[in-house]
Amino acid sequence: MKLSHRSFPHPVVGNADDVDAAAFQATIEMTTDKENIYLDAKVLCSSSTLNTLIKSGAAASVVHVECSNTLYRRSFEFSVNDYRITIPRNELNDDVEVNAFVCSKKDISNYRVEGAHSDYGGATFDIKVGDILAVGEGSIFFIESNFDSMSRIGSIFQLKESSEEGDQPMRLDPNQDKLIIILSKPDIKAYKMLKLQPHLSAMLSTVLVMPILTEAIHQLAESGGEEDYRRWVKALTRKRKELGLENEMEPLIIAQRLLELPLKRSFLAANISPSD
Repeated sequence: MKLSHRSFPHPVVGNADDVDAAAFQATIEMTTDKENIYLDAKVLCSSSTLNTLIKSGAAASVVHVECSNTLYRRSFEFSVNDYRITIPRNELNDDVEVNAFVCSKKDISNYRVEGAHSDYGGATFDIKVGDILAVGEGSIFFIESNFDSMSRIGSIFQLKESSEEGDQPMRLDPNQDKLIIILSKPDIKAYKMLKLQPHLSAMLSTVLVMPILTEAIHQLAESGGEEDYRRWVKALTRKRKELGLENEMEPLIIAQRLLELPLKRSFLAANISPSD
């Protein structure tokens, strides 16, 4: 479910330059335990028009959660800035796409949003129940069915779409509880297509996860071993100890061991053996 940068019949806050003078931001954080997955949404909207509609009950913030692997699809409405969503663990697995937006809860005649682009002039619009009035950038989370308090290495990564247009280099944000992999819009689209091909998806750890993990380990080594409370740091430290890698100093070697030799697994997935 892709919402941002679409063509709507009316001005939508957060959709390109539809409304220059206002913004809609939604930050989604995921945590989990053995029973549930928790999505904590923090919504900020600077549009006085939308804030008035939400306060009156004519509109609401919405978080839409979709998992193609389990066919889970559900929307959660709320009118507060901070909202927690609880989903049973068995409802989600693999990639989970989360989008946040504002939608109307009532029909609205002669709708006009303050700060709309000058191209709209003095036009007004008839809004129907369920119409989207604001959109935020979406996120993709990795959920593993046997995930246990970030004990598996794959659970420390989160994929996020870049806000920039066009082709962009892959980037890393290591300052969160998870390692945020930021991909361009075209790369996100290609990633989703690749995940649908079982014989290709095994190669993702080589081309996507391994360089990110190597860079994260390198940055962690440069920090001088200071006490660090980020959850991905704790998970990596625990996993290195389990594999006997405490004394290994080469980030590239550590990353490959943590990912169980991803190059070899990629060859096997492609039906290529060393004897060929």
